Amino acid sequence: MKRRAPAAGLPVLLGFMLGGWVATVRAADIAVAAADEPSLLAALASARSSPGPDRVLLPPGTIRLSQTIVISRADGGLVIESADPMQPCWISGATLLDRDAWSRPAGESRPIWQARLPAGWPVPRALFADGKMLVRARSRGFVPRATPPESMPYAFRRAIDGRHVYLPGEAVSLIGDPVGAELRVIPRFPWTQYLLPVSRLDREHGLVWSAVPGLYPMTPPAFGHFPDGSLWIENTAAALDEPGEWRYDPAFGSIFVWMPDGGEPGARVAVPRLTELLRIEGEADPSDLEDRPVKGVSLRHLIFTEANAYGWEADKTGWGLQHDWEMYDRPTAMVRLRFAEGCRIEQCRFLQSGAAGVRLDLHARDNVVTRSEFADLGGVGVLLAGYGMGYKDVNRGNEISHNLIRRIGRVWWHSPGIFAWQSGHNRIIHNRIHHTPYSGIVVSGRTQLSVSGDKESSLTARWEEVSYHLETRGRTWHDREELMHGRHNEVAWNDIHHVMETLADGNAIYVSGTGAGNRVHRNFIHDIAGANMNAAIRCDDDQHEVSISHNVIARVNGEGILWKGRCDVTNNVIFALRSRTAAGDRTTHQRGFFVLSGEPVTGSVVRHNVLVSMEPRYPILFEYDRPWNKQGRLMEPTMLSTCEADRNLYWNPGNPAWADAFFATQRARGIERESRFADPRLRDPKGNDFTFPPDSPAAALGIEPVDVSVVGPGR
Repeated sequence: MKRRAPAAGLPVLLGFMLGGWVATVRAADIAVAAADEPSLLAALASARSSPGPDRVLLPPGTIRLSQTIVISRADGGLVIESADPMQPCWISGATLLDRDAWSRPAGESRPIWQARLPAGWPVPRALFADGKMLVRARSRGFVPRATPPESMPYAFRRAIDGRHVYLPGEAVSLIGDPVGAELRVIPRFPWTQYLLPVSRLDREHGLVWSAVPGLYPMTPPAFGHFPDGSLWIENTAAALDEPGEWRYDPAFGSIFVWMPDGGEPGARVAVPRLTELLRIEGEADPSDLEDRPVKGVSLRHLIFTEANAYGWEADKTGWGLQHDWEMYDRPTAMVRLRFAEGCRIEQCRFLQSGAAGVRLDLHARDNVVTRSEFADLGGVGVLLAGYGMGYKDVNRGNEISHNLIRRIGRVWWHSPGIFAWQSGHNRIIHNRIHHTPYSGIVVSGRTQLSVSGDKESSLTARWEEVSYHLETRGRTWHDREELMHGRHNEVAWNDIHHVMETLADGNAIYVSGTGAGNRVHRNFIHDIAGANMNAAIRCDDDQHEVSISHNVIARVNGEGILWKGRCDVTNNVIFALRSRTAAGDRTTHQRGFFVLSGEPVTGSVVRHNVLVSMEPRYPILFEYDRPWNKQGRLMEPTMLSTCEADRNLYWNPGNPAWADAFFATQRARGIERESRFADPRLRDPKGNDFTFPPDSPAAALGIEPVDVSVVGPGR
């Protein structure tokens, strides 16, 4: 490799440490001359022109990009990092508008300012002032009509679906000119959220057409607690009614902003031009048999910020990842690894952005995202998304560890903190996830088997392979398991709290539609106060062979552990599930500590669990002990007695008879014969010590204490 002298002013040993890492300048390092895009591009070109790996050192300051930086196979082994981690380099996807760009709208008495964007700029879906993301102009919440109004002439009536919704008159009046107006909608099934552009409206009857379809009908949610409504009008002049909001007028290419402090914008407002700031990308083989990944690229001590939110696609049907929580192979994140192996993102920060943080796409193997922070993002914190259902299993072996993920999903409320889709053999460990509108961690591969591509995730499937497999093997989970690559993931030592703050039917940890061998163990799930939480840990539809062990669930609104199919539930502590919120509202889901609500669970092992209720009547178990109806289909019973269930400990200090009926029923069916009702003598559950002394009844049953002091990112 070509040798270079150290850059002027940089000592050979910088002499600082961060997280145990010491930066040392080597003779072959390339120092970026200034914190600007041309200097960065020049340094990367210099690194590419020399043989062997290089290290590019970025100076303090903010580099504002106008184009996505692409790191290719020619850059294998490249390291990009801040020259001084104590004064890191910020990489922004937004451009600051200068003071002269701003003027006051004619006739406007409020402190609202406008600026016209240069021609050719992308539609801004996020805006930043003083480095903080502002809220796009949003009305108060409304409840859409459940049926068309009787006054609507039959010939012009439209069924309420993903394109058509009927609004109350006040909501319609806030739309004004429909150009640029959007509907933020929690639809009939409230595990997702839309942002749909308004294309036309019938003001007399409140009918609004969307330019693109949502996945489900835009009726009021079928369940859940939404006191502030389920539909909002966004990006209209009437909705821009308080400080900290902004809107974009596509007719004139202008933005309007009411600064949070009521002052002048000056040179304080940044408009994003990019969603994807940096892409590490190899090559796909045209035959799709093998890829040519980029290898060994590292990012360290960098801060990525101020990216645009990814917009809703007109033809996205079939390309969404389960319930459209994310999109297949799209540039939705600030940093994207695509056809990449052995790359590292460490001690970086992803802050204040309309985009997601990091995504690992298609072929992504043995990469590491560690000791990084993801905060105030529009979408997912970290996404791992492999190839669709088929034989190509190359999104695997990655590690997502020791990260802090909080306040994500600010644009797309359905965004999980960490989302692994069709991705296996990964370690998702020692992360802390909190204050999110939806689920904490999702491991999924759910794909509806529709060759026409009109169902969820159906266009992602490799249908030539899938069709052959289904024709020769069958359609059951066991027949298809080879095609479902979200297998053998380890989800462990994660600290998850205050998730599920907005939407419904989500969970702290969710596994669904994946292969076998996933392990969910030694996580601490606690203090979740939202009314719409489903279960702390949930193995949902089309799922078998998950091991759930040594987790602690405490002070959660909702249910404990829910599983459908054969899974093992062992040595977990579930403490003080709550049936009401702090405000006294009943939680949407409160069926039990254990919930069996889907496929038969025959063969599951349920042993050595500690269940403690602080409410006298919170149910222990929900099960179907006779055939039951699901959307017109008669389903088989799902009964605990089909499991190996025994040596569990139950306790309720306010109700000595809490387990009597449960024991009588289950023992008559041949299970739970050695289980006990007794105080486990947890040392200090209020102080998050859920261990117990050696003479505890739990120890006598062979239950191991679980220490939650070691969960989360650590130091």
